[in-house]
Amino acid sequence: MTVIEYMLIGGAGGALIEAVAFFNRLGEWRAARLTPTGNKRKNPPSFLNFIDLPPVVAIAVTRLVLGGAAATAFGTSGQATGALGALTVGAAAPALLQQLGQIRQIREAVTQPATQQPGMQQAPADTAANTMEPPAQEAVQEGGVA
Repeated sequence: MTVIEYMLIGGAGGALIEAVAFFNRLGEWRAARLTPTGNKRKNPPSFLNFIDLPPVVAIAVTRLVLGGAAATAFGTSGQATGALGALTVGAAAPALLQQLGQIRQIREAVTQPATQQPGMQQAPADTAANTMEPPAQEAVQEGGVA
């Protein structure tokens, strides 16, 4: 598959999840329009009064972008193959990225400059390949790598 295909199919996965969320919102709106006996209320809430449209659109666009980006990253690295893999990664992208953000090492790598990261030592370029250190014990216990 090409990069464009991964982007499009991953975005479709994100859109699929947003469609499910939108369907749930429609069910909530429908329930708000009915009385406990199932009859239509005299003054039912309108769709736009019940659903805040700008955040819904922003979330939908974000899910499409995250889905496309995650599927592209996983697909081009060989960790997701085929359309079903791209669709699945695209659908799972927000939850997947949230979980990755909970891993301490990844969070620190993203929030700290490379020269200030704990455990990082500046080595001369000619000895950099010979200074490989084993993972820190705390990283091994957490299931990650340093």
